[in-house]
Amino acid sequence: MLAAASWRVQIKRQADMLAAMHLVVFSFSSSWISLLSRLARGCLGIAWLVLTLLQVSHAQGARLDELPTGPLGQWVELLVEADAPLSLPEALALQRQGAFRATEAEVPKFGSGAHPVWLHLAVLNTSDKPEPRRLLLEVSWLDRLELHHLQGERVIGRWLAGDSDVSLQHPVPGLGFVFEPVFPPGQSDLYLRVATPDPLVLPLRLLTPAQVEVVQRQYSYGYGLLYGFLLALILYNAMLYLGLRDRGYLDYSLYLGSFALLNLCYTGHGYAWFWPQYPAFQQYVILVMMVFAGCLGLRFASGFLNLRQHAPRAELFVRGLMIAGLLAMLLSVLLQSQQTAVLIAFLFVLIFSVAMVWLGIITVQHGRVAGRYFLVAALSAMVGMATSALSVWVGLPYTQAGFHAAGWGVVIEGLLLTLALAYRMRQHQRARVEAEQLARLDSLTSLLNRRAFLECAGPLWSTALRNRRPLSVMMMDLDFFKKINDTYGHAMGDQVLVAASRVLAEACRNGDIAARWGVKSSSWRCRKRMQNKH
Repeated sequence: MLAAASWRVQIKRQADMLAAMHLVVFSFSSSWISLLSRLARGCLGIAWLVLTLLQVSHAQGARLDELPTGPLGQWVELLVEADAPLSLPEALALQRQGAFRATEAEVPKFGSGAHPVWLHLAVLNTSDKPEPRRLLLEVSWLDRLELHHLQGERVIGRWLAGDSDVSLQHPVPGLGFVFEPVFPPGQSDLYLRVATPDPLVLPLRLLTPAQVEVVQRQYSYGYGLLYGFLLALILYNAMLYLGLRDRGYLDYSLYLGSFALLNLCYTGHGYAWFWPQYPAFQQYVILVMMVFAGCLGLRFASGFLNLRQHAPRAELFVRGLMIAGLLAMLLSVLLQSQQTAVLIAFLFVLIFSVAMVWLGIITVQHGRVAGRYFLVAALSAMVGMATSALSVWVGLPYTQAGFHAAGWGVVIEGLLLTLALAYRMRQHQRARVEAEQLARLDSLTSLLNRRAFLECAGPLWSTALRNRRPLSVMMMDLDFFKKINDTYGHAMGDQVLVAASRVLAEACRNGDIAARWGVKSSSWRCRKRMQNKH
């Protein structure tokens, strides 16, 4: 019984110990759970506070005086239409539901054939008076733009623009589409809808009227410099063609002229100055000129590099590429497929840029010095054109420098190709002088031939007669020259003639004329020396 009682006591003690351990473990766990719960509640509170602040900041909009003068891509929200076009009330409802999204790109772009895009920009005017601004969308080929300016639920401004209808607001040359909203005190919102089958790129800026004047002045100077340089090159090469009748100068003038026209088209100058009443023409003129300018560039390269003689296969490739590009573009225009025309135009420009460099490499491999100039020029043009094409299409972020890279690349190309044409002209002049010299010299002895002797002796003879001065003429013959040919061969006879001619040429004075006078054949040769004596 004592043993049983002792066993029961031990069991009770162990049970008490387990209960105490359980209480300790439970207390420890409860403290950790409580700590984790407090941390979670704290994190949720901080997150709620941040979201609240962001919502308040977003609701208030960006301060008008704090917006940058550069692109506003990181300050706007975007919504891409899925199927049916959205009206303004539907876009407002989706914006309140959070369907608009922010973007990290300074200049959003969506490639060609993209769905229409809505942009939302909330602006807060903290002053007590209305503030005028200029909203710039710095491209000129967008089909239709709708800008709505709201304060609360009230529409205080609305603009329609684009190049698809003559009734729409036209782009400003060099600046693109310019709108003139006036922001009242407090918050207001801008909603912009953009639709086009062309490359959809949105370089959006909000500037003061004074800042717009500065930007327009800078663009005017830049475009004036570019067009002035191109015009000078065109006229220079055209005059060279008229004077020399060298087809290369005409081809280069046409190539430069086509690129200048292309630049006028995609900067908006052509639509504003030359065909403002023909929006249908504006839809395709940029794309057609991209292919046409490339074809004229390939034609110039083929003639300048003389591909038909040095690389006939490359010349056939160039012809095929030109025909394929023109036919594809013509077909897309006839079918009125603007999106297909966009794809053809941009692919052709990229292929053209690479092809020009390839042609330069081929010419350098054939050992032609002019090909080196052409290769460097083609590289500069390729970098410029490819950068501009990829900046507005796909592959590279949009920047103003990239957008204008094609123009300045062609400027560098023009300088280098002008040097190449000048080098070719010097080569032709040198070849003509050498040909004239060879026509006056005897090919064996390098002395004047009979024709050159008569040309040089005529003035001396007239001067001697007029001034009654004596004139000496001496004819020399090599004795036994026929025997030398018969015994040792004509090759040895030629060596004798060369040696004798060298001796006589060294014996002549500055006023003397030495020439070779052949009467019958190479077996009889003589030499004539003419000396003017005072």
